[in-house]
Amino acid sequence: MSESESIILRVHGAALTIEPKYGCVATSWIVNEQELLALPCARDAFLASVRTGGIPLLYPYANRLRSDRFRAADVDVDLSRELSLKRDSNGLPIHGLLLRWPHWNLTREGEHALTATLDWSAHPWLMHAYPFAHILEVRWELRTVESSTTLTITTTIRACFDQSVPIAFGWHPYFVATDPSNARVEFPATQRASLDSAGLPLLPLELGACQEHSDVAVGGNVDALFRLGTTRSTATMHQAHRSFAIEFGDGYRWMQAFSPTGANFIALEPMTAATSALTDGATPVVTVGASFSAAFTMTA
Repeated sequence: MSESESIILRVHGAALTIEPKYGCVATSWIVNEQELLALPCARDAFLASVRTGGIPLLYPYANRLRSDRFRAADVDVDLSRELSLKRDSNGLPIHGLLLRWPHWNLTREGEHALTATLDWSAHPWLMHAYPFAHILEVRWELRTVESSTTLTITTTIRACFDQSVPIAFGWHPYFVATDPSNARVEFPATQRASLDSAGLPLLPLELGACQEHSDVAVGGNVDALFRLGTTRSTATMHQAHRSFAIEFGDGYRWMQAFSPTGANFIALEPMTAATSALTDGATPVVTVGASFSAAFTMTA
């Protein structure tokens, strides 16, 4: 695996590595010589697997689904026919279809930005698994703002064919803590969803009382789904010598937080819909001829 397969975006003191042949996952984000992202193993082994780490796109659904079969936007979907589908320990579809998808059209915008485009209708396997013709576009942009570095990832869906398109995607960024025992994450106003033993929301959906602010420990055994209380909510990880923030922009009203016991990372996942919203009939829809964009910004 050669370094030429990667694309590196740069601004002063920062470098972001994106892997277009492997689902456009970001495998490294270095700011002032410090790595901000966590991988579960060495880069080559990670890319050869379908494990999550770095900043992967979960598309067309984030987290897991309750069933292989469902109906969305007046179309019947049957994922049971897809033998290569990633599944969780309970056999449920998880993390979407694009974790290692290699076919993207790329547009480089100087040293600091990249756009990747995918015509879903041009790929028979994608249409067989998820029969909604549309254009998917992802844009990464690095910037420096005063003494901080920001990374904004914008995802756009264009329903430019004769079909409406359900919206249930998300991202799964893994942020590393240099000293997990002294790292804490401050959540914005949230409502916690009740989940069953498989990690699926109880139906009908149950949300707890709104918590204005709460702290979560890195490595504190959290794996929970939250409804964000406001648009443009921000979660912040505080460490001894630096802080890291993620702002959930318009379009992201849900967040999954994941940090297993003893882990040196936390994943704060922007989601456009609740876990299993596709199978539960709870997804927003982009109507024919319209588009939908959602962005989140990370600041180091």
